[in-house]
Amino acid sequence: MTGCHVCALLAALALPGCVQVDGRGRGAQADEGRGARATPDLESARELDQSGVRVFKEGHFADAIRFFRAAYRKGGPSSELWNVARCEEHLDDGERAARSIEQYLAQRDLVAAERAEGERELRALTSRPSLLTLTTVPPGAVAVIDGKQPLGPTPLSVELTAGDHTLTVEREGFARETRPLTARFGRAVIVSLDLARVTR
Repeated sequence: MTGCHVCALLAALALPGCVQVDGRGRGAQADEGRGARATPDLESARELDQSGVRVFKEGHFADAIRFFRAAYRKGGPSSELWNVARCEEHLDDGERAARSIEQYLAQRDLVAAERAEGERELRALTSRPSLLTLTTVPPGAVAVIDGKQPLGPTPLSVELTAGDHTLTVEREGFARETRPLTARFGRAVIVSLDLARVTR
């Protein structure tokens, strides 16, 4: 995801088509997502946006989210929701970022280029690969993901494409283990298995 839609400051971070918070009230339609919008107060929205930009620059992304959401509720443009998603991505919370992009895309005032970019970002967030970290007791087991080429020995780390998977783990003298896995929004997947010894 590229930089914030900054409507008053930081032109270097702004995306093409960034909309000024001004008397035309772009983005002041009813909120279709989280947080009801109050009667527009564009001056307050502008100040809140600027505060959000400042703390974003300082790396305080959770604080920036609060400012951008407050600016949106005060009548700021739909791009405030994009800014929220940008902060959530910096916080490595792809799932929340995707929900914020969905809220952004639900706004009726987006131009075609903004909507297309939002859709691209949503696809990128939902298709992020995850890193599987697998450990076993004892170590030295072989893992297979979705019946493909064996990986091993454990411990090991491997990238998983987004979606549902099946993990199979084998080690001579121990019972085979099979586990379903889901990779979502690039979140780490950590599996630790105690293998059961086979008695003969």
